[in-house]
Amino acid sequence: MRILFLSLRCPYPPHRGDRIRSYHFIKQLSKRHDITSVFFAESDSDIEAVEHLQPFCERVEWVRFRPTFASINTAIHCLSPNPLQVHYWYSSQMQRKINQLLDEIDYDLIHAQLFRMGQYVKKTRGITKVLDLCDSLALNLARRAELDCTPKRFLVKLEEKRVRRYEVEIMKSFDSGTVVANFDRDYLLNQDKNLNLSVVPMGVDLKYFNPMQDNINNGAETYNMTSSIQNESAKDRSKNLLFTGTMNYFPNSDAVIYFCNDIFPLIQKQHPEITFYIVGNHPTEQVRRLSQKKGVIVTGFVPDIRPYFQKASVFVAPLRAGSGIQTKNLEAMAMETPVVTTSIGAMGLEAEVDKELLIADTPKLFAESVNNLIENPDVKHDLAKAGRKRVETSYDWQVLVERLEQVYKLI
Repeated sequence: MRILFLSLRCPYPPHRGDRIRSYHFIKQLSKRHDITSVFFAESDSDIEAVEHLQPFCERVEWVRFRPTFASINTAIHCLSPNPLQVHYWYSSQMQRKINQLLDEIDYDLIHAQLFRMGQYVKKTRGITKVLDLCDSLALNLARRAELDCTPKRFLVKLEEKRVRRYEVEIMKSFDSGTVVANFDRDYLLNQDKNLNLSVVPMGVDLKYFNPMQDNINNGAETYNMTSSIQNESAKDRSKNLLFTGTMNYFPNSDAVIYFCNDIFPLIQKQHPEITFYIVGNHPTEQVRRLSQKKGVIVTGFVPDIRPYFQKASVFVAPLRAGSGIQTKNLEAMAMETPVVTTSIGAMGLEAEVDKELLIADTPKLFAESVNNLIENPDVKHDLAKAGRKRVETSYDWQVLVERLEQVYKLI
C-alpha cells in the first residue's frame, strides 16, 4: 500500500511516547509499504533528522511549527467549542501541504497520529483513514484535574469536557481507530459504543534496550552529560533509584514531586545513602528544585538513558495521572531494571503483578516495595528477568505493527 503517515512531531529521535510510536510504526511498515511521512518541525534538529527517516520513506515532508502563532491562534479561539489543542496545532500551511500531497499522489490509506493531526483529513473522502488516538486525552485531563491545585485547574477541566466530546466526534469521521490499551478503548466506547476501535499497544526496541549489549554509548558526549551516574560505578548499584520521562509533562512532574515529598523520605530512613535520579528533558522549575533535597539528582536531557538503567537498582514510577501505556516501564523492564509503579502507572500493561512488576498505591506500601527489592537481591533478580521476558513476548514492535496491519486489512 501507499500510506500517507501524519505525525504531530518529528518521529526521530524516538525519545518520547508519540515520537517512539510513529518512528517504529514507520520503520516496520516501510518493509511492506511505501510511506510518505509528514510532521511539524519544532526545531532545526527536527529538520536535520529527516535524513534518519529517508531510508524508510518514499517521501518526507515537514512544516515549521510556530509557537507564537500557535499561542495567538489559541487565544483567538478560546471560546470555541473545540479543544484548545486543536487550535494550537492548526496551521494553514500544514493543511495546504497535506491537500497538495493528496492531489498529487494516489494514496491507499491515511494514518493520522493523534486528533491534532486527524483534524487535517477529517473531511477527506474517498480514501481509507485510520486515526491513532494513542490514548484518551480526555481521560488524561480528567485525572490531572483531580490533582492539579494551581489556577490552571479550571482550564484543565474545561478542556477535558471539550476533548471528551471532540475525540468521539472526530473518530466518527475515520474508518477505524487505534488506542494503546483496553481501558482507553473502554473509556471511549462508553461515550459511543459504535466507535470502531482496536488496541495496538506501545512497544519497546528490544535491540536498543538490551542489558546484555556491551556497546552502550559511554563516549565523551555521554560522559559529559551523565558524569554523575558514571561516577556511581564504584558504588553499590542497590543505592540508585531511577525515574525517566519528559519532565514538563504533568503526570511525570507530579509523580517525581509526590515521590520526593511522600515516598523517598520513608526509603531514606532505612537507606540514608540512597540516590534518586530524575532523568528527562525539560524539567520544570518545581522539578529542578527537587535537586535541593538530599539524595535527589535532576539531570535534564541526557543523550543516552541506558547507562542510568544499568546503574539503577529499582525503577520507580509513582504515577497518579496520565493514560495509555507507560513506555518508561517497558524500557525499564527491557533493561532488566525491576519496576515499582502504581495502579495508574501499570494500567494497560499485560504484566503479572508481583512476578513481572510491583504495584503500590500508598507512600508506605511503595517505600516498603522498594526497600524489599533493595534488601532481597534474589527477589529483585527474578522480577527483573521476568520483566524482560514479558516485553519480549508482548511488546516487540515487529509483532505490534503486524497487529496494526490487521486493522488496515479489516477496513
